[in-house]
Amino acid sequence: MSQDLQHKNNEKEYQVGRVWTDLFAKLSRLKYQSKQILLSGLVCAVLGLGYSFWKKPVYMARVNFVIEENKQNAGGLFSALAGQVGMDLSSLSGMSGILAGDNVLELLKSPTLLKKVLITTYPGDSIHNLASKYAEAYGKLEQYNKLAGGDFKKSASKRVVDSLLTAIATQIIEKELSVYKPDRKLSVFRLDLTTRDELLSQIIATRLLDQAANLYIETKTKRLKLNVDRLQKKSDSIGALLNYRTEASANKDIINQNPSYVSTEVDLEISNREKGMLSIIYGDVNKSLDITRTALIQETPTIEIIDTPDLPLKKTEVKWYFASALGLIFGLLLSIIAFLWLKPSGK
Repeated sequence: MSQDLQHKNNEKEYQVGRVWTDLFAKLSRLKYQSKQILLSGLVCAVLGLGYSFWKKPVYMARVNFVIEENKQNAGGLFSALAGQVGMDLSSLSGMSGILAGDNVLELLKSPTLLKKVLITTYPGDSIHNLASKYAEAYGKLEQYNKLAGGDFKKSASKRVVDSLLTAIATQIIEKELSVYKPDRKLSVFRLDLTTRDELLSQIIATRLLDQAANLYIETKTKRLKLNVDRLQKKSDSIGALLNYRTEASANKDIINQNPSYVSTEVDLEISNREKGMLSIIYGDVNKSLDITRTALIQETPTIEIIDTPDLPLKKTEVKWYFASALGLIFGLLLSIIAFLWLKPSGK
């Protein structure tokens, strides 16, 4: 048993020693390949330098914003007040939960909203829109114009224009747009947009947030706005009818000064009763209208921008000296590994 253990130990020591011997032998041969290794490093350094000039700088626009919403449910004060006049405020409330909180993150990534932003005009340029400026910044404007058979934003083919806008929106959403919460415990949202054009980054970021905010607020308050409009029309029609009844009664009193046109007590009672009923209905409708308007104000969310992307924006570019140094190191390491492991040990 002891002989077997001793034999295994000797074999293991021999194998480890062989590995180190081969490694030192390979390292000693590197001095004969120093010119090739240095040449590989210089080639990679030149490639890194070329990449630094080829890679265009990008500009990041960052917007921090918060969303303030009413946390009060429909069973509170307004529901109690509405119950007194026969209204169910829970059916009118805009707090449906469809667009609550973090769903704004996905709303800002909507291709439809982004395409609406891209077709808006570029500041100081009434001819080009943001889409054509984006294509120009990325060297694709001529290609897009050729596909559209002219200026692609004015092309007669809506299908071609939509496809090109979709291509731009997809590239922005997948590679250049980031919407997130810096801290999950906080209610602060952040939008980062990075493009090759500084002003373009700023404009797209701010207009995209405006589009999303308008849609968000409109969706949250749509039901309440419809009820306000409905109650307002009803109030106006009842008020007009009440005014008509009042004017008709006054005219009848003038006519009744002629003994030939004396109204009976029954006609007078009916007229007064109709006016009284209209007055009661008119008052109840106006109460409902005031409650619904108050609820609309309470349920309307507010999107407050904390930090705007002011110029100059953060610029990110590949420094030529950094790219060259990185290319040199990469080339040296790559060539050393190639000579150590890829070349036969006997050569």
